[in-house]
Amino acid sequence: MKESIISGAAGAFFVSAFQFFYGEGPIRYLALVLYLLLIAMDWAAGYRASKIDGSYASEYGINGAFRTAFMLFMPAVGHLIDRVLGTPGIAFIFLTAAFGLHIWKSMTANVVRAGWEKWVPEWALIAVSDEIEHKLARAIKRRQEKEKYLDGDKS
Repeated sequence: MKESIISGAAGAFFVSAFQFFYGEGPIRYLALVLYLLLIAMDWAAGYRASKIDGSYASEYGINGAFRTAFMLFMPAVGHLIDRVLGTPGIAFIFLTAAFGLHIWKSMTANVVRAGWEKWVPEWALIAVSDEIEHKLARAIKRRQEKEKYLDGDKS
C-alpha cells in the first residue's frame, strides 16, 4: 500500500511537471520521443567514435552532459514562450526542430567517426560534411592533448 502511494505521488508529480514544461498531446509526446532518441543515438555513436579514435576524455563527456541538459530544456523554453505569448506551439516546434537538426547533424557525424558510414545515405553525408570535418578536427586535437598530458610533456 505504501509503495502504491509513493509511486502514484511520484507519477503524478512527474506527469504534471512534464506537461507544465513541454505541454500535452500526442504530437508533443512523439516529437519529444524523437528528440530523445536522437540524443541517445548521438551519445551512443559519439561514445563509440571516441573510443575508436582514442579521443575519449571524461571531461569532454561531462561537458556533453551539461550540453545535453541545455538541449533538453530548449523545447520546454519554447513551450513556456508559447504559453506566455498565447501562440499554438510555434516556439516549441521551432526550438525543437532547430535543436533536433543540430543533434541529427552531430549524430550523423559521430556515426561516420564510429565507422558506420555505410548505413548513412550519401545525401546525409553531404548535408553534414562540415560537421564531420569539425568533429574530426576536435577529435584529433583532444587526442593530441590527451597524449601530451599522458606523456608528461616537458616543453
